Amino acid sequence: MKIRNAVLILVALVVLGLGGALWWLYASRDALIKRAIERYGPEVTGVSVKVGGVKLEPLDGSGAIRSLEIGNPPGYKAPHALSLGEMRLAVEPASLASDVVHVKELSLEAPSITYERGPGGDNLTAIQKHIESYLPKSTPGKAEAKKPGPERKFIIDRVEVRKAKVSYGGALSVDVPDLQLRDLGKKAGGATAAEITREVWTAVTRQALAKAPASLRGVEERAKGVVDQLKGILK
Repeated sequence: MKIRNAVLILVALVVLGLGGALWWLYASRDALIKRAIERYGPEVTGVSVKVGGVKLEPLDGSGAIRSLEIGNPPGYKAPHALSLGEMRLAVEPASLASDVVHVKELSLEAPSITYERGPGGDNLTAIQKHIESYLPKSTPGKAEAKKPGPERKFIIDRVEVRKAKVSYGGALSVDVPDLQLRDLGKKAGGATAAEITREVWTAVTRQALAKAPASLRGVEERAKGVVDQLKGILK
C-alpha cells in the first residue's frame, strides 16, 4: 500500500471517529444535561434534585425538563419541597455556544409546593438560605474568589409559573396566583445559574408564604392531627 493511500485512509478514519464522537454528544445531550442538573442542583439548593427526563432541540432552541423534584432539607418529613410535572424553555439557538445564553421564555407548569414547619423554621426558607450561602460574597478590599474557567451566564426574558399549588403540612392545599418575572440577568449582562435560581425561588417562596394560613404558622407539623389543624383554619 502506498504511503499516500495509507495517509488518506488514516484521515478518513479520524474524520469518521470525530463524526461518531460528535454524533454521540448530540444524541446523548439530554442525558448529559440531566446528569448535570442532578449533580450541580444539590450544590446550589442544599437538597436532592431529581429529573425524570430532558428533551432539548438545539436547532430550534426548544426544550423541556420533566418530573423535576427538589427535596426537603434534613429534619423535615415531606419527601420533597417542590415537584414539577414539566418545565418548558425557549432558547435563542445562536446563543447556546456563547458565554451568555439568551433564554426567551422559561415556564413552570403546575408546580406542587410543600410548606412545612420544623424546629429551625420552614423548609422553603431553609432552602433559600442555602442558595444565598452558595452565592459568592463580595468583601471590600479583597478580590472575589473565582472558580476556574468562565462560568456560563443567562439572560431570561420571561419566567412564568402557572397553576401552582401549595400544601401546608398536608392539612390544606391552596392555589397560588400565577407569577411572571421579566428580564432576569439583563441589567448585569448575564446571571449565573445560582443567581437565577435565587431570584425564581425567592419569588415562588414569597407567593407560597403569603398564602400560608395564619393558623398554621408556628404550629408543629401535624402536632394535633389533620382534623384539628383544619378546625383551626376554619375558625
